[in-house]
Amino acid sequence: MDNKVTIEITISQELLSAVEEQCNARGESVSQFLGRGAETLLRRHKERRMLAQYVEARQKMPESDEVEEARQTLHPQEGAS
Repeated sequence: MDNKVTIEITISQELLSAVEEQCNARGESVSQFLGRGAETLLRRHKERRMLAQYVEARQKMPESDEVEEARQTLHPQEGAS
């Protein structure tokens, strides 16, 4: 099943020339080059979102020493053996 579509984009001649130069050096089409670039950019955005979510979740989690301090405050007899 072929799920490819044809699109039209507008870019500067300078950018197109640079893309074509890279394509010639790599032996790939402009479509392949731009598709690969889009996939790379999307993957990086996803990784950044995942990292931001991890950092946010981690900031909401207390440190282990805070957990232990709270545990001892709530149950002081458990810490004294």
